[in-house]
Amino acid sequence: MTSKYGLLVLNSKNVQKLKQLLTTAAASLSSRLYVRLNPDTDRTDDLVSKIYLNSANFCPKIDVRLVVSEIPGKIDNYELIGEEKYGKSSGKSEKKYKKVVLGGTFDRLHNGHKVLLNKAAELASDDIVVGVTDKEMIAKKSLFEMIEPVEIRMKNVVDFVEDISGEANCLTEPIIDPFGPSTRIKDLEAIVVSRETLKGADAVNKIRNEQGMSQLDVIIVELVEGNDEILNETKISSSSRRRADLGRLLKPTREVPRGENGGKPYLIGLAGGIASGKSHIAKYLKEKHGFDVIDCDKLAHTCYEKGSLLNQKIAEHFGNDIVIDGIVDRKKLGGIVFSDKSKLRELSELVWPEVRKKATEIVDQSTAKVVVIEAAALIEAGWHEALAETWTVFVPAEEAVRRVVERDSLTESQAKDRMSSQISNKQRIDASNVVLCSLWKYEETRAQVDRAVEELLQRI
Repeated sequence: MTSKYGLLVLNSKNVQKLKQLLTTAAASLSSRLYVRLNPDTDRTDDLVSKIYLNSANFCPKIDVRLVVSEIPGKIDNYELIGEEKYGKSSGKSEKKYKKVVLGGTFDRLHNGHKVLLNKAAELASDDIVVGVTDKEMIAKKSLFEMIEPVEIRMKNVVDFVEDISGEANCLTEPIIDPFGPSTRIKDLEAIVVSRETLKGADAVNKIRNEQGMSQLDVIIVELVEGNDEILNETKISSSSRRRADLGRLLKPTREVPRGENGGKPYLIGLAGGIASGKSHIAKYLKEKHGFDVIDCDKLAHTCYEKGSLLNQKIAEHFGNDIVIDGIVDRKKLGGIVFSDKSKLRELSELVWPEVRKKATEIVDQSTAKVVVIEAAALIEAGWHEALAETWTVFVPAEEAVRRVVERDSLTESQAKDRMSSQISNKQRIDASNVVLCSLWKYEETRAQVDRAVEELLQRI
């Protein structure tokens, strides 16, 4: 049986067994491991980095927290890892500064972030001010569409810092420029940065000097090493953690009735923008995993058959000149709807009920365990809300433009116009349970799909 919390007390001797102790923690705990250094052990930057680097390697699923002062009072039931017992310190620790500032994205708070935040907690007695980047500041980051909402990121930072510091307050705010509170709060004393953001600290001090503010001491923390060959990352990063979440369940599924004894197929939606790789993934799900796939974009074409009810509705809504001899002039209709999002939405509201009716009939006849509803506009149509879960496949907008230009022999401007008629990757992802990205080699995309399918079959 595993415990929720654990405590590892390190001294000058057992620190040599750190890897072994962390491996034990990984097998013994379900949530969090607090690490405390005994007075005989110097708290060096190298040791702090070593603790977090080894934590990432030997107990990656455990939230490891190296405390600066005492173990949080709210934690009174924990499992001791190793033989060294916890003894309270003799008094309040002396801090070098009152107020320290730092900034970052802090998405999926990881051990690299913890090194920076630990240093700030180690130095500040009163306030640790953290600017959390948002909006334009995150738009160029890899897989930025998957970044957690800024409110969640700020909450996680405060929770971590105040948990380990024991005395300093953590003040966070979203920032949309490189400086945030660092050039606004006069009585700051130091700024904590990684070596790769050192130029930013120099820029902060230049602006503070121009505004007649005191200069900040610059505290440099080395990044925790990592390795992500796909993203070419050599440090533990949020980008790598976002990539690791591809194909994982990111939010709870919906309870959708499956008939008596669960006899009906489990329904998942597969959405994706133009040139996202959605069709390739749908084909793979069908051929490799045996899922039934309903291509709603193709199904929609069958709703335009001569004299169909849909064609009658289109004529009534968009004008009789759009339908000639019972057949929709698709080119003329396209000229109307693809230049006006409101018109496109109106057309979708006519088409989707017909498509949904046909798709439901197909599902009712299916004997497959899982049926995939593949549709580019699945989320726009609101159909995803009636499905057990929705998967979204995406590529960055610039890559989608490149693919459309190459595939359809369009100009870049024409490709962008097509994409502008759709919702953004971020909107799809926010409405989805599982996210896939086809930016890299087919093998990488298929690995994401295989992981998603494996976890799906376990769920159902």
